[in-house]
Amino acid sequence: MSKSSPVRDRVDQEPPTKKHKQDGFPPELARVDFSQRITWGKYAPYTDEALPVTAEHTSPAFQKDSPALCHHVNGTSGRARACTIHLKPQPGQLKGTPVQTPIFMPVGTKGCLKGLDWQQLTSDPALACPIILGNTYHLTIQPGSELVGEMNGLHAFQGLPNIKNEYSYNLLTDSGGFQMVSLVKLSKITEEGVSFENPFKKSGKTFTSAGLVEASSSQEAVDMLLLRPEDSIRHQNNISANIIMALDDVVSSVAEDDDRFTEATYRTLRWYDRCVKAHAKPDTQNLFPIVQGALDTKTGGLREICLAGFRYREETLKYQVPGYAIGGLAGGESKDDFWRVVNQCCQALPDNKPRYLMGVGYPLDCKYDAKENSNAHVLVKR
Repeated sequence: MSKSSPVRDRVDQEPPTKKHKQDGFPPELARVDFSQRITWGKYAPYTDEALPVTAEHTSPAFQKDSPALCHHVNGTSGRARACTIHLKPQPGQLKGTPVQTPIFMPVGTKGCLKGLDWQQLTSDPALACPIILGNTYHLTIQPGSELVGEMNGLHAFQGLPNIKNEYSYNLLTDSGGFQMVSLVKLSKITEEGVSFENPFKKSGKTFTSAGLVEASSSQEAVDMLLLRPEDSIRHQNNISANIIMALDDVVSSVAEDDDRFTEATYRTLRWYDRCVKAHAKPDTQNLFPIVQGALDTKTGGLREICLAGFRYREETLKYQVPGYAIGGLAGGESKDDFWRVVNQCCQALPDNKPRYLMGVGYPLDCKYDAKENSNAHVLVKR
């Protein structure tokens, strides 16, 4: 166990300050002293205790509070960490493959990397990648998470069990939250969840969490996907990725609506509670919560409130939290705003758990290369 940080926030015995009396403010945080920075699980250089280091290639030892993820810190340099993440294999996955971090994940939106087949990804050392990202929203729209589940998960759906070699790869799925930004004109967000219009077709049916139902003559003839926290987790359980994301309420980082940012931050905490309750495979799939809070990094700001909410759920409610994600970025904000949010979250989040910085990257490390490859372009180093 790590020692508490000397700058860790304290539980204030006085009533909450006026600035935190907004409608919807998380009642469980009413007595947190937000005049102090939120931190937990910190080691050197934040405290006097050194972060425990494990030698590379050490076999994983899964624990009760993290039964499907073992995180080894292999070395440190100041605040930087070199780590190995061990994940339990999913159905259709030959064996678990360690993920050495830091690492960029290539994006396989609909369960594949365009222009590459799985034989190449599992046999060519130059292309082999230990973890690939899939998109829950798109896989639910086409071909449907139920179909993927019937085929024993996305690894099997991709044909991985038929590949005769020793290399495997892990999968991570997002929750569908980012589509609240990218498909904002096709979505409607409420406390229940988010309803998306199917961008591919219109029909006389409506797509709900219960399936397809016939639309009446008074209903708009359009497919709609209702994605509640419970639905997002159910779809991700069907897809059977090694790491899955809680559904968060996402707002564009460059929006100018403070009330909407506040609403989204508070709702993200409430939706995480619902995701935890709905998670049917906590012993084999790792559910990460996502830190939201706009670009508000000030003491007692929205990022601090979201962090405090997650700390409360891990330390007081004893939620099983194998890792954390940092969301709400890479939406057009300045680099100065971007790094301030990342810096704040890394200073706050536990040092002995993985952190996933969502949606960011440059041409040769994330999404661009796979997209350009599908358009018959080749990237070369000059």
